[in-house]
Amino acid sequence: MPELDRRTLLGGLLGASALAGAGALGALAARRLGRARPPNVVLILTDDQGYNDVGCYFNPPDKAPYAAIRTPRLDQMAAEGLKLSTFYVAASVCTPSRAALLTGSYPPRVGFGHKESGLGVLHPRSVGGLSPDEVTLAEVMKQAGYATACIGKWHLGHHPPFRPTNQGFDDFFGIPWSNNQQPLPLIHNDKVIRQLPDEPILVGQFTKSAINWMARHKEQPFFLYLAYSAPHEPWAVAPTFAGKSDRGLYGDVIESVDHHVGMLLDALKAQGLDDDTLVVFTSDNGPWLTPVGGGSAFPFRGGKADSWEGGVRSPCLWRWPGVIPPGSTNDELITALDLLPTFARLGGAPLPAAPIDGHDVWPVITEGAASPTEAFAYYARGRLEAVRQGRYKRMYPVALRQPPVPAGLYDLVADPGETTDIAADHPEVMARLDAAAEGFRARLGDALTGRSGSEERPVGIYTESPPRVP
Repeated sequence: MPELDRRTLLGGLLGASALAGAGALGALAARRLGRARPPNVVLILTDDQGYNDVGCYFNPPDKAPYAAIRTPRLDQMAAEGLKLSTFYVAASVCTPSRAALLTGSYPPRVGFGHKESGLGVLHPRSVGGLSPDEVTLAEVMKQAGYATACIGKWHLGHHPPFRPTNQGFDDFFGIPWSNNQQPLPLIHNDKVIRQLPDEPILVGQFTKSAINWMARHKEQPFFLYLAYSAPHEPWAVAPTFAGKSDRGLYGDVIESVDHHVGMLLDALKAQGLDDDTLVVFTSDNGPWLTPVGGGSAFPFRGGKADSWEGGVRSPCLWRWPGVIPPGSTNDELITALDLLPTFARLGGAPLPAAPIDGHDVWPVITEGAASPTEAFAYYARGRLEAVRQGRYKRMYPVALRQPPVPAGLYDLVADPGETTDIAADHPEVMARLDAAAEGFRARLGDALTGRSGSEERPVGIYTESPPRVP
């Protein structure tokens, strides 16, 4: 989409008055925080990293062959900031999780819940993508005067309307989909630099690009989305990290990521940006589970592609020196949907005019407020597979899962591993959660029950012929 048309579209979506006031809002936010300008925001996203695969989260099961993975820089980040214990992503696989993170909306709201196709993980032959009509986190921050960049894995559509540079990012350096999908081009903005091998090692390249980009844009507030393609399989590391961990090649990859996150944090200090930058680290979903040597979501059940807790609970760290108290932990329910409205508040940016599902959780992060999320929905390919409210989680039966998922009710505080169904003992809780589920079905639909939602919006579909792969 041409740039002029894009700005016109954004003006209609956000509202002319909102756009006109964005700069003033940013200045107000900066004054409230006692800063000369709104903060830089760096969002670091790993790919398929388990909750238990960060040292400060590590919880060893009694009878599993898992050793700790050494993550001293992430542990240091937690010690200097905040660790969230109850952070949820909005899907347990890559594409819909990223669509939700960048729009503040559950996947079905932005089209990733189609009852026939489900539009799960996109691939090189896909004609779908995140609709250009959606307002992304990058577009929200850009309207407040931020420079924006996406470095790493995109996976929200590779055809022209869906690319990062048409979704609010000034710059893009990375890959269009997962590193196990071929062909795999390395792209700068819209230009293919080269085709990558079957086992690319990209963590160092992405980190170096991120550090250089920050240095070039340090005179203005910036939003950097650094989406590592690791530790998604196939696992590969540079020789420096090979054979170093106690968890095999997977552990080597995590330790490489940890080292490079440390490099980025060091660069912020060297560039004089440390006190002016909020850094958030998380993963897009739970880990692939393998018998030995892979990821771990312990103490939670399941992993990637599951609606058990292990599929959607992710490690999440927040660091902003002088603003977020060091060494703190927060147990309130916070989700990836909340990042857009929270970052928008910090940057003084207006929210999209169309409905979103996330909430501003800055008071939860900094003031000890309760979570504004009354109920959380677990969607997978448009299926509403579970709902959480308070300490309780209602699972709905999914026969097509392997193994099939039974109906049940779980107390996630007393039983985080979801081992004991307590539905028979709590009919009043079941009724309350079923009512919450009906609300989600009415708004966002449910492929399990064949429902369409009143607030679902269409996914982007590329109709020009022939579809092409970069």
